[in-house]
Amino acid sequence: MLNNRNILCISGTEWHGNYIKAVVELMKVLSASNKILFVENPYTYKDALTGVKGKNKLDYVQAIGLKTRISTINTENSGTVYILTPPLVFPVSFLPDGKFYRAMLNYNGWLMRRAIRKALKQLNMNHELINFVSFNPGMGVMTGRRFNEKTFIYHCYDEVKGAHPWLSKHGVKLEQKLMKMVDAVIVTSKGLFKSKCDETQRCYVVNNAVKASLFRQGFNPDVTPGNKVVGYVGSVDGRLDYDILQYLFTQMPDATFTFVGRIVSERGEAILKKYKNVKLEGAKAPELLPGYSKTFSVGIIPFIKDDFTRGIYPMKINEYLAAGLPVISTDFSDLSDFEDVIKIADNKEDFLKHLTEEINTDTTAKRESRLAIAEGNTWGKRAEELSEVIETVERELYPAK
Repeated sequence: MLNNRNILCISGTEWHGNYIKAVVELMKVLSASNKILFVENPYTYKDALTGVKGKNKLDYVQAIGLKTRISTINTENSGTVYILTPPLVFPVSFLPDGKFYRAMLNYNGWLMRRAIRKALKQLNMNHELINFVSFNPGMGVMTGRRFNEKTFIYHCYDEVKGAHPWLSKHGVKLEQKLMKMVDAVIVTSKGLFKSKCDETQRCYVVNNAVKASLFRQGFNPDVTPGNKVVGYVGSVDGRLDYDILQYLFTQMPDATFTFVGRIVSERGEAILKKYKNVKLEGAKAPELLPGYSKTFSVGIIPFIKDDFTRGIYPMKINEYLAAGLPVISTDFSDLSDFEDVIKIADNKEDFLKHLTEEINTDTTAKRESRLAIAEGNTWGKRAEELSEVIETVERELYPAK
């Protein structure tokens, strides 16, 4: 495990929020023995004026620099993370490529570099520095190799194309440029490895994991005959296969289908609301999710199969397993690591067959074995794997004399 290192994490997300983030969980583990500066994705002036749905309320005084930008978070493993609220930047993602776009992007980068340099100096983090850019290719390109970092890493957990609207116009080119700059790319799935390995000199897989201590709270050893609560935890968005879902809703009218997560797709919401046996719970704080898992009979991952979803290693697999639940998934990605544990369907008829069989044949012993598998896929283990990758890269970059 990395020890006594300075880690600058330039993130594409906020630290807080109503969903579990891989980069946050990794930094929590690493904070026990390293110094972490976590730079949140900057708000734009447009965000500040209009607000951003699903994001935390902006501290305007902090964002404009009238009070310290650095906040301190004490993690559950006795670590400390320093959170940097960056200055407001100008919205540029909507602009066409050209001199004006590049000038504005460079200006935003200058704002970020200035704030980060000041924070690194204040925290005495200018030595033995790891620059870890997590799914923020624009800021990675604008800030990479600017802090005398020893090692420069890009952490990619989604396909940029199709991932987020704000990345769609320029993200692919920026990511390609970033992958040429960094010392290594760390991806979270075999699909992403296939997509990125030829774009960079070093590429490694460190899968997503589960916060077992949280999700095992949803473990219910009692299998109730006749209980049919089909659970989905995650965003209601364009990844869901609504044809399969509607088939399940109509073929299992005596089952309740519970969706817990952000509602991103208006079309998806409209479809789900048509069915009486569907419950939409909306986004919930992570600590509330085990309460839902405890009521589920089974967990489902009904994703469509396309270029975007093939790069996903869904955290929800291990979260379901930690609650002891049987899991049914479409074959949207390479899930070979779980083929002996979960049921994978390539059409709606198979999905229904697996779903009914798993509900009808579940046992306490099966639930306990699923929990045991999930407990082998923790964020602590992934942080060790991440550390090993970085140490391997550094041994190659700086061979012992």
